[in-house]
Amino acid sequence: MQTENTEQSWGIVQQTLHWVVVAAVAVQLYVGFKLWNLPSGDPQFGQLVALHASSGITIFLLMAFRLYWRRSHPIPKLPDTLTPTQKQLALATHRTLYLLLLAMPVIGYMLISSYGQPVPFFQWELPPFGGEGERAQYALQRLHAASGIALILVLGLHISAALRHAWLLRDGVMERMAPFLSQGTSQTQQEPEPSDRGGKPAQSRQ
Repeated sequence: MQTENTEQSWGIVQQTLHWVVVAAVAVQLYVGFKLWNLPSGDPQFGQLVALHASSGITIFLLMAFRLYWRRSHPIPKLPDTLTPTQKQLALATHRTLYLLLLAMPVIGYMLISSYGQPVPFFQWELPPFGGEGERAQYALQRLHAASGIALILVLGLHISAALRHAWLLRDGVMERMAPFLSQGTSQTQQEPEPSDRGGKPAQSRQ
């Protein structure tokens, strides 16, 4: 189990950050959709806002560290199964994901602050930041919603590309971030092949 990234694969630090962020984003999207359909007077509204804010700040901190780790360590090269245009698209997709996952928590922080309230972060309360008032609330709500839609679209593109690498190209890109897949593949490849006659493992000839 390697800690550092190499030109061929991601290290355990980047892999762990990736999957923790994936889980946190899944929770965020679920809570976000639930908040969208709840009236502000619902008893669950305040609790869900606190969970949404806490999870968002956590994602921001994880993504900030992930960006630092990515910029200070080697990055695996994209495979030759991609054309130059596809490589540029992959790079643009990753940059957009990083931008959205860093920007959305900031927008959400400012949105809660626009109501003149402290921002919940688990058992702590963080000071408000940004302007207050209905104008700010309206603008930040629309911006946060638009960013969420953009995130879903980019995530769809990212997931589609990952599945293409795993199922069609089979170039090992998926296994770089999901080493458990490569373990399963290697075990399958190591199974002895049946002989042509009896279906039993072929014996080595002396």
